[in-house]
Amino acid sequence: MSCIVVADDEALNLELARDVLKLDGHRVLTAADGEQAVALTIAERPDLVLLDVRMPGLDGPAALARIRADARTRDIPVVALTACAMLGEEEQLLAEGFDGYISKPFEIDALRARVRDMLEAGRHG
Repeated sequence: MSCIVVADDEALNLELARDVLKLDGHRVLTAADGEQAVALTIAERPDLVLLDVRMPGLDGPAALARIRADARTRDIPVVALTACAMLGEEEQLLAEGFDGYISKPFEIDALRARVRDMLEAGRHG
């Protein structure tokens, strides 16, 4: 069983991701903002973090920077969640240090596949 932190300021997205990942047997911790996501990541050291890019307060890239700055959490894979799938955005997110990208609204099969791939890469990488 893997532990996954999911951070999104939209309650519906948070609930959907949590429910799908719990059904797949994962322990899921949720955060409604970047500050909570960073705190949970440092405290729990999950196997994976799914981080909304655009949240009020501490946004996804700023939260990612804090996660990467801490020696205890810098190697945890972090996947960006975003509703704005504009041309070139994926490359920008990867350049900022995200390990992957999931578009919202979620396609459940795509969410499951990305999570599975990231967890497998983390175990073997």
